[in-house]
Amino acid sequence: MFDGKQVLRVETKYKQKDLFNVGKEVTDRKGTGNYDKDRTQFNVEYVSMNERNLYQEVKQTLNKRNIEYLNKPNTNLLNGITFTSGNEFFESLGMKFVDSGRVYHTGDKKGQKVKVPYIKIKEDIPQIVSYYFDSCMDYLKEFVGEENIILAQIHYDEDTPHLQAYFLPVVNEVKRKCYVKDKDGNVVKEEVKNKSGNITIVPKLKRDGNGKIVYETVKGKFLNNDQFWKDKGGANSYAKMQDSFNKFISERGFKLDRGNVGANIDRKTKLEYQIEENKAELEEIRKEKDYVLKIIENSKNSIENASKSISKDVLNPKKFIVGYNSNDVDKLINYSKNLEQINIIQNNEIKTKGITIEKLVEENERFKDNKELIKRNDIIREQKATIKEQNKEINRLSSLVDILNHNIESLKIKFEKEVDKWKRILKKVCKAIDKVLDIKPKYELEDYERLADAINLDYYDYKNNKEEKKEKDFEIGL
Repeated sequence: MFDGKQVLRVETKYKQKDLFNVGKEVTDRKGTGNYDKDRTQFNVEYVSMNERNLYQEVKQTLNKRNIEYLNKPNTNLLNGITFTSGNEFFESLGMKFVDSGRVYHTGDKKGQKVKVPYIKIKEDIPQIVSYYFDSCMDYLKEFVGEENIILAQIHYDEDTPHLQAYFLPVVNEVKRKCYVKDKDGNVVKEEVKNKSGNITIVPKLKRDGNGKIVYETVKGKFLNNDQFWKDKGGANSYAKMQDSFNKFISERGFKLDRGNVGANIDRKTKLEYQIEENKAELEEIRKEKDYVLKIIENSKNSIENASKSISKDVLNPKKFIVGYNSNDVDKLINYSKNLEQINIIQNNEIKTKGITIEKLVEENERFKDNKELIKRNDIIREQKATIKEQNKEINRLSSLVDILNHNIESLKIKFEKEVDKWKRILKKVCKAIDKVLDIKPKYELEDYERLADAINLDYYDYKNNKEEKKEKDFEIGL
């Protein structure tokens, strides 16, 4: 029986332009989450920044530790990781939650009330919850190296408690391309045509006999995101991390459901989740607006119908008209005034909802134009296509191995049959030699080998049935 679901999310592509907003979200609590300022004071810092912003913190750390890196805008400087679970897990550990007044608009909990932690004093956070996040931090130190963690905090001021951390993807060795050098050790340059069709001068790559680029392994300290995750398992690194964390946290006494092992599930980032929530909320508000518009239209129709059936004089309380008593006239006047009041109130609601819709539309458009998000989705699609092709190649090679194994087995059987045949022939030949030479059978196969050499070299005396070396003159006549 599990206490909750395992939730471990990773984002691997934080570049220079992303670091300012990431740092602001952590230090100033401004971003895509629902923050409760009253609970921010209970957040816990494992690793804090010493510099004025996250970008400076990363640069200073890289320089102080002499870590080599490519100083370009598209270099992946940081990785982010989140450890958490569902509210039911934290409730099982004794943490209290209360209704936030909001509902989920997407996912498995769609339509359910959003519950948030009830924390008024530090003692409202159970020690076992703190121990859970301490354990998550211990795992992170082992997985990435404690010295590589730039920032780490427990956030109790959002809807779900979680540990948010950022680390440098540092490796101890990298593979680098080799270049052709002249006798003086200088790199040889060559002319190549670029994508635009222009000729440029570039260093000449060193290639092996098959035309493949030659690489060399260099040891040291390097910031290299691709190599970091290759060392962790490449295409299977994420699944291996989920497995290792589940084993680690289980040994600490927490029972979390690992989920469907091997399932090809795209994990949503915090930004993507907020986009979906905003879209769903926008759709609900639009539907509610349409509903209110219908009410207003019905109210207008009611007023118009009342005006048609009753003249202005009748609606005037200062006049008395034949056929209507004063009570009827008062009721009609009050009815008209009430409808007008409802109309004004509902028009105000429409204006409010219109402003909310405009805000959500603007926010979603901003999210939609997020180039990093678009690029991330493109990379995921490319990786899936690559994995599919690799699986096809693996299946093809597996079939080829099966065929080769079958052929090897057939050849083995044929070879054994051939060996048995020559054994039988050799026995008959040895027996025939004994009979022709009128000698006793030899005990060792080597004896027959020497006898055959003696006969072939004319060293054997057939008459006396013995070997003798005949003298030969090797001297060259003068």
